[in-house]
Amino acid sequence: MADEKEQQLREKIASQKTHMANLPTLQSIVDETGFTSPATKARAQLIKELSDDEEQLELLLESKRVAAVIRLQDELHPPQNSEDCPICLETIKHVNSTTIIRFFCCGGWICKQCSNERNAKRKAGGVDEMFHGKCPLCREKMTRADNHKKAKCLALEHSNKGRAWAKSQIGSAYMGGMSDFPLDREKGVQFYKEAADQRDPDGLLELAVAYNIGYTGVLERDESKYLYYLGEAADLGHSRAQRLLALTHDDECNCEKGYLHYITLAASNGDYKAGVSLGHSYIFAQHGLTKSYTLGKHYSDPEKYSTEAEEGNPRAAFYLSISLYHQVDERFEGIIEIPGYSPIPKSLFWARIAMKKGSTETAGIATNLISILENDAKSHCANCRKEAENSSLKRCVRCLGAWYCGKECQVQHWKNGHKFDCITSK
Repeated sequence: MADEKEQQLREKIASQKTHMANLPTLQSIVDETGFTSPATKARAQLIKELSDDEEQLELLLESKRVAAVIRLQDELHPPQNSEDCPICLETIKHVNSTTIIRFFCCGGWICKQCSNERNAKRKAGGVDEMFHGKCPLCREKMTRADNHKKAKCLALEHSNKGRAWAKSQIGSAYMGGMSDFPLDREKGVQFYKEAADQRDPDGLLELAVAYNIGYTGVLERDESKYLYYLGEAADLGHSRAQRLLALTHDDECNCEKGYLHYITLAASNGDYKAGVSLGHSYIFAQHGLTKSYTLGKHYSDPEKYSTEAEEGNPRAAFYLSISLYHQVDERFEGIIEIPGYSPIPKSLFWARIAMKKGSTETAGIATNLISILENDAKSHCANCRKEAENSSLKRCVRCLGAWYCGKECQVQHWKNGHKFDCITSK
């Protein structure tokens, strides 16, 4: 089915390109008739239709690339810890803390999708009061999310029964001196080792991290053991381990193939940092990938990631900003101010989020991008193209991404297509 869809898209794109090759260029039409003429709009619409089909094809080919990576991984390392979610009965190929929500009362779990749906239903008032605050599996009253002490006490009970996931939890409590557990890294490492011996993905990852850090008098730093346990966790499907392993291929081995393999796996398993990194690689044509603003946009969309990933969103927002801008710049022959087809408002929208929420580095480069886009846009009226005189232009108060010499031009520009480009600024 995918091959048939690919062939249809390729044929359609070839036909569109043949047709457009016999038409005047967008630049020549704009020079002759202006930015808002029917001829310009008609040519821009043809470009958009072609661009949309090319984007579909790129996403289809990327899905096939990702599927091939997953297939290779499953052949080399067949899933060993697959289980069905007790709520939706969907098979969770790799059961670990990145794919499920664990309940400390009974030790059972549900998949994250079911958990999200349950939380959304609760917020909407759709959960029967009889079951409010109770475990969906054993119906015991659930421990409050902020009651870490109680949760760890329950985890200790499960650990004493030999459950590997609980040993990882208790190991973390001892390593950090959290939840009324004393700071005891020797005990923490011991719990990690027991969990790792039982092939618990979280225990393997935590033990790997411990070997990477090293603790005087407790555990000597050992790079080879770090890579061993990290690899074990990654090949058991732990997305964070896969991302960290990808970074070791990139930083230490300079192995593009290994990096791309594991960063793709991590992103496909929902690791938002891996997705943002993959988007970066496409935008800047790194790690053997062909430059693609379409795939940069795809992987950088912050709305793909949950609020739990808030610290990763500013980087994603910045990459999305430059992807949106350059994608239109490439496809529309460098003409980016045709109303209805302009990337400026949305590009500024995401750049401002990166500036406000990002680290010093991210905020700095986002600020520079905003300055470049704004200085160019406010140099003339977006509608009549009249050059500004002494900063006399008025700004669109909604998107803060277009400037006008007066209300008449603003209203006309809105009707001509700015209403499709405009986005409420944050």
